[in-house]
Amino acid sequence: MIPLRGILAVRALGCGLLALALLARGEDAEAPPPFITTPTDVVEHMLRLAGTAADDVVMDLGSGDGRIVIAAARRFGARGIGIELDGKLVERSRENARLAGVAERVSFVEGDVLQADLSKATVVTVYLLPGLLGKLQPRFVYELAPGTRIVSHAFSMPGWRPDRLEHMAVKEPHPRQGDDSTLYLWIVPAEARGAWVGGGWRLKVDQSYQDIGVEGTREGRPVAFGEARITGREIAWRSGAAFFRGRVAGERMTGTLTEGGATQALELSRER
Repeated sequence: MIPLRGILAVRALGCGLLALALLARGEDAEAPPPFITTPTDVVEHMLRLAGTAADDVVMDLGSGDGRIVIAAARRFGARGIGIELDGKLVERSRENARLAGVAERVSFVEGDVLQADLSKATVVTVYLLPGLLGKLQPRFVYELAPGTRIVSHAFSMPGWRPDRLEHMAVKEPHPRQGDDSTLYLWIVPAEARGAWVGGGWRLKVDQSYQDIGVEGTREGRPVAFGEARITGREIAWRSGAAFFRGRVAGERMTGTLTEGGATQALELSRER
């Protein structure tokens, strides 16, 4: 078994990938693992897929030489935080940021990605094996603010359908990299599960990540619901000719109800 330090350290030079070939070939698990850089065009595509903007804080888990964080600052004007277990790579990242002229917009922390403080991130980038992603997955849901975008290179998360999945061709030959890459995007959803009441409506919302279902009553009468969806804090649902679009913020669901050409405000409260 490759030690956790070995697994994390191989997360190479800007979201490096653990060489699965080590296991396949039965190589010495204690030997220094290879470092695999993320192709430049993949870095760019990951940040664009996340919709990275100047008001974002991009956190790269396993930041290697800092290239994703630095690209976020240089190309998109964002602030960035890199988490990397290897202290030498942290120092290299800081020097790379200085040379790129973005040292004042980025920071690099030597530490374990499993212990990292995620709370400041609005974009999270990862290139981690499924085992590590599985350990981080509950933290992504409960510690990241709704609307935070997560982009993973190569690996998905069990049970959580990506909001977008893209395949891209890698433009130039790259060590230990095939001709294409798969990128996954998730948008952290607000917690909408439960009972809601207001304006004559009583709803019950079932939720599995961003997939929701709604049932309930209007003025005490059962009604059918459809087209229910949630993206970050934005929620929408339809009941007959009535269409609701709004936001979930803690104990309140607020928005507008459009019906028969008229639009009115509607607020529902979570029923405990």
